[in-house]
Amino acid sequence: MVKMKKITAIVQARLGSSRFKKKILKKVNNQELILFLISKLKLCVNIKDIIVAIPKSRQNDFLYKLLEENSIKVFRGSEENVLKRYYECAKKNKLNHILRITSDCPLIDTKMIDFMAKIYSKKNYDYYSNILHRSFPVGMDAEFFSFKSLEKCFNNAISKHDKEHVTKYMQRSPLFKKGNLKYKHNLSDLRITLDYKEDYELIKKIILKSKVRNISLLDILKFYKKNPQFFIKNKKVVSKYEQKNNL
Repeated sequence: MVKMKKITAIVQARLGSSRFKKKILKKVNNQELILFLISKLKLCVNIKDIIVAIPKSRQNDFLYKLLEENSIKVFRGSEENVLKRYYECAKKNKLNHILRITSDCPLIDTKMIDFMAKIYSKKNYDYYSNILHRSFPVGMDAEFFSFKSLEKCFNNAISKHDKEHVTKYMQRSPLFKKGNLKYKHNLSDLRITLDYKEDYELIKKIILKSKVRNISLLDILKFYKKNPQFFIKNKKVVSKYEQKNNL
């Protein structure tokens, strides 16, 4: 039997997205997507607590109030240096093990997270994710790491890119023992993340058509099999945006 580590989810969130402003406040079934995500994470058996880490800026005051009103723990830190925000949040709350989730993944699979938490606890990885060698859809991103790994990353990361994206230093540095969860099929071309208005329309369709509250990756794949046109349209719009902006 695996002795489970005490893992806390830190959800990275802000309202200042350049591509789709205030995207996490968009509603489905009269519920903001950030609250929908938190409600899903609460169903994880192997995640002991949830903290949403948001910037200190006035622009995010409304988000802070929304989370507070819904009795969700909040930490406020640096807007641009997200690595520092994570480190200070973890240090203040005396966390030993962290699950990093970004707020643009409202359809994250809770069973996948619980499975990954078991592997992370068993194997003693410094960093364990499903994005080192991507096979899961974009929008199913989950990263586990220890506070010691986060602190090492915080003390050694220099570039703006590393500080903005939190775990990039961990992913490439030989200092960390790393593991990666691979899906049985390569679904890396599938997008169920929340970056653009078209993403929101797709996510809304998936939620509204679903017969279960806790939507899984398998539920999404069944929807995809019946409605591939929605995903194709979504992918085309994103490609056009990226070409336009030379991304």
